[in-house]
Amino acid sequence: MSGIAGDFTTVDDTQDASWFIQFSDAMNAMPGQRETRQALIAALGPLVGQQVLDVGCGAGDDTREVAELVGQDGRVVGVDISEAMLVEARRRGGPVEFTPGDMHALPFADGTFDRVRAKLVRMHSPDIDVTDDELVRVLRPGGKLAAFDFDFDTLSLDHPDKAATRAITHYWADSHRQPWCGRQTRRRFLARGLAEVTVTPWPVVATYEMFRTAVDGALTEGVATGALDVSPDEWWRPLAEAAETGDFFACVTGYVLEAVR
Repeated sequence: MSGIAGDFTTVDDTQDASWFIQFSDAMNAMPGQRETRQALIAALGPLVGQQVLDVGCGAGDDTREVAELVGQDGRVVGVDISEAMLVEARRRGGPVEFTPGDMHALPFADGTFDRVRAKLVRMHSPDIDVTDDELVRVLRPGGKLAAFDFDFDTLSLDHPDKAATRAITHYWADSHRQPWCGRQTRRRFLARGLAEVTVTPWPVVATYEMFRTAVDGALTEGVATGALDVSPDEWWRPLAEAAETGDFFACVTGYVLEAVR
């Protein structure tokens, strides 16, 4: 099964959610992703005894890492719109409350949490203004927000066919609901009254296997609909050859947000 990486809000509408679970696991296992998770933890500040919300928790591996840091008096809640993801998160266990919820209408009272974390979820929002309002709403005054999202138009890919590559990568970027989410982060949260707002660029270098998994679904769709006039096999061939020789290079920039309400 293949999927489109920009469709994480529709996981439960598919016949088999395993592609999305496997994609998330592969993404988390990529070189450098541990450092990304650590940067988000650092952005949250001290966690012992804190009430923490992880929005878009998926299968919950990151959420469990946070739960290890809050101590006996802390509490960590993972929320996700996908019941299939939550089933997998609960199966994997851990001292975390996993609960269903939409990031556009989080099922919590105002100011419930001391810390709110949102990794690679805002970029999937059909209405990012509402999502950002919700992230701030459930955060107590003085609490800290940490978020990480890609800016998909920052993708750099070493490929001999510039014209085809530009067309494909632009189509792929626009297959995500918020392709410019990363570059807009600082402005969005300053407008919501947050203080001490910092946004740090965070380049992520992809393996060939991960890049192909992320792009193949959108490329297939673009060719099928006539939006892309390219031969997928011909376009992938030099990238596969580069992977075999160790010359493959693809990099996309994400942005780590740290802010205080």
